[in-house]
Amino acid sequence: MGRLRRGTELRTSPTNTKAFLYMHGIETLKSRIQSGEIIVGASIRMWSTKPQVEQTLLIRDYDYLAVDAQHSPFNEEHLANICEIGNEFGIPVQLRIKHTQFTFTIGNMLDLGPSMIEVPQVETLDTVKDAFANFYYPQKGKRSWGPSRSPQTNEYPGRHEYADWWNSHGVLWMQLESIAAVVQAKQFANAGTDVLSWGPNDLAFNREANPDHFLKTDDDCIKHVLKELEGTKTKICLRTYGDEQLARYEQMGATMFLEETAIASAPEVD
Repeated sequence: MGRLRRGTELRTSPTNTKAFLYMHGIETLKSRIQSGEIIVGASIRMWSTKPQVEQTLLIRDYDYLAVDAQHSPFNEEHLANICEIGNEFGIPVQLRIKHTQFTFTIGNMLDLGPSMIEVPQVETLDTVKDAFANFYYPQKGKRSWGPSRSPQTNEYPGRHEYADWWNSHGVLWMQLESIAAVVQAKQFANAGTDVLSWGPNDLAFNREANPDHFLKTDDDCIKHVLKELEGTKTKICLRTYGDEQLARYEQMGATMFLEETAIASAPEVD
C-alpha cells in the first residue's frame, strides 16, 4: 500500500471496513501551514506520468506538488491528468497561473483539480481581492459551481457541503516579486492570502532598479516579510535549490518551502 506521508492518516473504507484508504493531504495541509509546521513541496513537470510522480515522492516526504503555467508549456488536459494522479496519491497539487491578470481563470483552473493556486507578480491589493473572490465559493467568494475534478468531491457530494469544505481547506498563494509587493505583505495577508511565495529573480531586478531602498538584499526582504507576518496565519514559502539553502531559510524563521531540484533529480521512468 505504500508509506504514509506526513499530514495523512489511515481510515476505514465506508463500503469495506477491512479496507483502508489514505486521507487526502489537503484535509490537513492548510491547518498545518497556519500552525507553522515545516512544509516542503516539490516542483514537477505538468506532463509527468504516474510512475514519474511516484519516483518523485520517493525522494522526500513531500507535502504537496507544484506545477507551473507561467514559465512552462500549459495544457488543460495535462493539468487535469497530473491533478488526478496527485489525488490518487492523496497529495495536493499547486498551480501557478499564467499571469497576474489571469485571476479571472482561477475558478476554471480549480475545476481541473488543483488544491492550491499561486498568482505570480502580485503588486496590488486589488489583485489579491480579485483572486480571493474567484478562489472561494459563495458566500465567501464568487467561484462558479462545477468542481467535477476538484479534490474530495466524492467525500463531500452536496453543493453546500463541498463549498463549505473547500472554503476552509483550499490554499491561496500570492507571489512577491518586487519591493512594492514585499512592503505590502501584511495587507496581502489580511486580505485572505494563505501563502506569500517568493520570486527571487524578478525581485532582484526590482531591487537593482531601486538601489536606494532600505531593503538592500534578498535576505533583507525575507526578514521584512517574516516580521510583517508575525501574528497572522499567513506563511512565507521560499523556493529552494538544495538542503543547505532550505536549512538556512529555516534558521531565519521560514516554515514552508518549494524544492525546485526535484525536477532535475527525479529519475526518468518509461
